[in-house]
Amino acid sequence: MTTALAIQLLLLGLLQGGIYALVACGLTLIYGVMKVVNFAHAEFLTLGMFLAITAFQLFGLNPYTAAPFIFAIVFILGAIAQQIIIRPALRYPQINQMLITIGLSILLVGMMQLLWGPNNQVVKLSWARATFDFEIAGGEVSLSYVRLIAAVVAVAVAGLAWWILKYTRTGNAMRAAAQNPLAARLMGINVSRINLLTFGFGTGLAALSGALISPAFFVNPTFGTDYFILAAFVIVVLGTMGNFVGALVGGLIIGMAEALGGLFLGAAMRQFVSLSVFVIVLLFLPRGIFRGRMS
Repeated sequence: MTTALAIQLLLLGLLQGGIYALVACGLTLIYGVMKVVNFAHAEFLTLGMFLAITAFQLFGLNPYTAAPFIFAIVFILGAIAQQIIIRPALRYPQINQMLITIGLSILLVGMMQLLWGPNNQVVKLSWARATFDFEIAGGEVSLSYVRLIAAVVAVAVAGLAWWILKYTRTGNAMRAAAQNPLAARLMGINVSRINLLTFGFGTGLAALSGALISPAFFVNPTFGTDYFILAAFVIVVLGTMGNFVGALVGGLIIGMAEALGGLFLGAAMRQFVSLSVFVIVLLFLPRGIFRGRMS
């Protein structure tokens, strides 16, 4: 293996990890505030991809222009789902909540099959195959513009979301509701409203991730479950459940691990690498790399 090839693989892993991080941030935010493991998270990512395709086909908008509108649409849909489906389940044991989100996942897959059909679709940008090429260590490194833009925007959005959580009034209310819902209520925080905003925001981040990667992948109604959900849960556990910064760090780690694993074991073994990391983390760091600390 040449040095240039190793550098390209690491860079590709970082780009993939940036997307993983944004997907996992939404998942860990919902768990951190609401203590709900959202098994429908991948379907909201897939929904974002289909909305990006529809915006391109009907209005000629590229996914990056449409992304803010897609975030807003899925934010509203997520908030409605939280109010109608998730909120009534919060009074029941966690296993009931998990089953509710699995049901929501099946419902979303069925709706997407009805609206867009079961076949693969993609945003056909004219420059989708264009690459950014440069020489390093005596070899040439090529990075897809689509993946480069998606990763940079994803990390920037994840950083902005972290800033909102850390330094805004609404973000502080979310953190308070996550740490102690009863105390938050006593301090005048409307926890039900915070839960609604949290679920909408988390699902919106997943849809935004889908919009960003829509030119790079063929999408069908089960795409998110097939390709992203396993990595997202591994990242959330690796980075500590409910820890926003941990999701960012975990996403980059898993992205690089999959890139290197794909080189030595083959592309078909990509998920095997994620599962191996998952098992190792559960054995030696069951509370994640941040040892249970919230971000």
